[in-house]
Amino acid sequence: MSSRKLSGWVDEDDYYDDFDDDDGDEYDDDYYYPREHRHSATTTKTQKNTLTKTEHRHSQATKTKTKTSLEKLSNLALNPENEGSYVPSNAERMAYENTHKLDLCLVILGHVDAGKSTLCGRLLEALHSLDERTHQKNARESKAAGKSSFAYAWAMDSLPEERARGVTIDVARARARLNVRDDRWIQINDAPGHRDFVPTAISGASSADVALLVIDGAIGAFEKGFGENGQTKEHAIIAKALGVSQVIVVVNKLDSCAYDERRFEEVTSRILDFLKSDEVGYDEKDVALVPVSALEGANIVSSEQFIKECAPWYAGKESLLDIIKSSRASSKGAPAPLRMPILEIFSSGHNLGSCAFSGKIESGSISVRDKVFITPANMLATVKRIEKGLNEPVQFASVGEVVDVGLCGIEKDGLRNGSVISHHQYPLRAAKVIEIDVKMSDSLKRPILPGAIVVVHAYSTETEAHVTELVSILDEKGKEVKRKPLFLPKSKYGKLVLSLEQMLCVEPYTLSQTLGSVILRSEGEFVGRGTISKNVSY
Repeated sequence: MSSRKLSGWVDEDDYYDDFDDDDGDEYDDDYYYPREHRHSATTTKTQKNTLTKTEHRHSQATKTKTKTSLEKLSNLALNPENEGSYVPSNAERMAYENTHKLDLCLVILGHVDAGKSTLCGRLLEALHSLDERTHQKNARESKAAGKSSFAYAWAMDSLPEERARGVTIDVARARARLNVRDDRWIQINDAPGHRDFVPTAISGASSADVALLVIDGAIGAFEKGFGENGQTKEHAIIAKALGVSQVIVVVNKLDSCAYDERRFEEVTSRILDFLKSDEVGYDEKDVALVPVSALEGANIVSSEQFIKECAPWYAGKESLLDIIKSSRASSKGAPAPLRMPILEIFSSGHNLGSCAFSGKIESGSISVRDKVFITPANMLATVKRIEKGLNEPVQFASVGEVVDVGLCGIEKDGLRNGSVISHHQYPLRAAKVIEIDVKMSDSLKRPILPGAIVVVHAYSTETEAHVTELVSILDEKGKEVKRKPLFLPKSKYGKLVLSLEQMLCVEPYTLSQTLGSVILRSEGEFVGRGTISKNVSY
């Protein structure tokens, strides 16, 4: 994260209006802790230093009341009637109604060496977000390392190990303005393609609305990535399982076969059939197909020159950037309380404060000075500052937006990978046992038995889990066809109960499609995908 300058948008002293260092209670607010239950913080210095036994007991009682209030607040999530009482603000309603103006979150997926990072660098250049000085530096250094073709890739692959190995290891994130008129932004997540880093790719895809599924169109390369040991198929399944609503199939490196139309049709025909299959489940209307050469920059920004010089057969169709700009964010359903999973926790060196993070608002909205609930820490905090885009301070952010947030009233260790920020009156509770409806993989090597150990991926975090019960086998419509099966074989639908090693910040799919979707893996292989039907234990 680049260095930041403090803006005068919000008075820095105002950040701490609800935070009193002299009081044993962090939140000086009658709503949480009625005044008659609080020990006064206005005693004299002498009184503070010489507490009587009565005052000491009063102080201990206050702490007990405070703890009880927090427990009651967190238990609100257990009341199903509480969800239906949520009333969104007018600004929040407008955001839900104008979905065509929502920011776009895009993930770049595909088999290793398909040219994803180079394509990402080209997109940043097309969106005027690639710093020319930095690019020239990358060009010089990549040439000196004997990797001159990596100049654009190094815009995202910044880790020394990534540059040395020539593969993406971690999710690289970048933001750019997609539409100036509507002030619409795009968040680009460049996910790794190597099979060793599939969990990281899942994390990168968890917040995405649209996926670029990058295919190496070179002879033999597509077949390798699409084969049994390739990652193309698993990445497509991951995207669908996590609720990515649209896939743009980018057939890259077509310059290697002189932009041959027959090669493009051969590749896209096989990919499209797979995406429409029961194993994945996309509708054809939600899939776009586009030929490019990221290395040459062909058909990235404008299709006119590409059609004229490279591929006359592509006449009348859009460039990659045009397709991205016309894409829409995933449906957000009806307005619901704040749910904001954390994408990245920031270190010091910026003006958001010591407790700061980046996250995507999956439902609801957030404003400066809002009180929020943090799960699984089960702590309250106050929103100190919000920044959108390239460090632009804002007072309010709503559903679909990726923003940076600074909090006060909580230490940094209250945040961790997998934490979720929620509405203080409608808090999210972390689950220990969940019941899921699952679709087993078509390539499952061994059936699932009670007691089996799997890895559960939920949003940007993961944990091991034991299958404690096979409830039933279901048909494709979710109707029960067999109770208490002995095992769950490949390609079957079923309902099972999982006991999680670590608590996960999830909730039923009916409440949140994002926090209600899970992926199951075992021994480095995809096992199945599911949706949470209920949280059994907290």
